[in-house]
Amino acid sequence: MSSYVLSLFLAVLACVIGGTLGGMILARPQVMLELAGLADETTPKPPLFAEGRALGGVLIASHGVAALYLGYQPRIGAAMALALAVAWLGAAAGRAVSAALDGAAGRYNNGAMVFNALIGITLSLPFFQIGRVVLRGVTSLA
Repeated sequence: MSSYVLSLFLAVLACVIGGTLGGMILARPQVMLELAGLADETTPKPPLFAEGRALGGVLIASHGVAALYLGYQPRIGAAMALALAVAWLGAAAGRAVSAALDGAAGRYNNGAMVFNALIGITLSLPFFQIGRVVLRGVTSLA
């Protein structure tokens, strides 16, 4: 298996993981928000659940479309996956800044920071495999 095909496969797998995470948030927002430490007894549930479900919908739609294009139009899919990678890496950077400024990050935040970074790196792989094609077009490779 070539490194190009492997990068596409890993990016599609990362899209499946991101979409599954979105589906879990959409189906069971209370469980996922409690796991993140965002839901407790004093927090009003309906607005919090609406925000959680909105995030779940975003994750399902964005990762699903990116996976679709990675399979059928890899050049477009690589660019879409790169945009998702920037978002995941931004989330990891935000968690790192929070850990540095707020002190003790906690076990969940540290694990989520590593998870966000790994998903971001994995989603960026196809772009760097075919980046020359995406940026300059097919004719510049000849």
